[in-house]
Amino acid sequence: MRAFIAIDVSEEVRDAIVKAQDFIGTKEAKIKFVERENLHITLKFLGEITQEQAEEIKKVLAEIAKRHKKHEVRVKGIGVFPNPNYVRVIWAGVENDEGIKAIAQDIERELSKLGFKKDKEFVAHVTIGRVKFVKDKLGLAMKLKELANEDFGTFRVEAIELKKSTLTPKGPIYETLARFELSE
Repeated sequence: MRAFIAIDVSEEVRDAIVKAQDFIGTKEAKIKFVERENLHITLKFLGEITQEQAEEIKKVLAEIAKRHKKHEVRVKGIGVFPNPNYVRVIWAGVENDEGIKAIAQDIERELSKLGFKKDKEFVAHVTIGRVKFVKDKLGLAMKLKELANEDFGTFRVEAIELKKSTLTPKGPIYETLARFELSE
């Protein structure tokens, strides 16, 4: 199964991001926007894993969750990967993300012991769309600039989740396999 580890965002943040997706639109670029219910912060993409690996990962995540406290973060601003001249991913930034970074570092360290390769440096973000191609570079840049400091609201990071991703022609379907509450 294809899997990843994530933090879900609140309903309020989802609503605000959907408004931004509507504002960005698809006139300047062909963009596959992330469905409202799929908006999240990816801590680590695992790729294809076996049921046995999933069980090992659950044990690791249960331990990691105990070591980290629930905390508030703010989703604010829009950015792009890899760079403004070549936009492939549009994302919303996360402020006050030291707690999330610490969780991600723990996950990297523990999962590398299970043979998962380390990701490049972790940047907390919510992917809001994947750009297929750009029709009007300047127009897209102007829209993204308008959202540069957009405040999507705050939410409480309460748990880390192991999620399964099933790819379909209409887009991925995510299913939570296990949820691990952070400590109070």
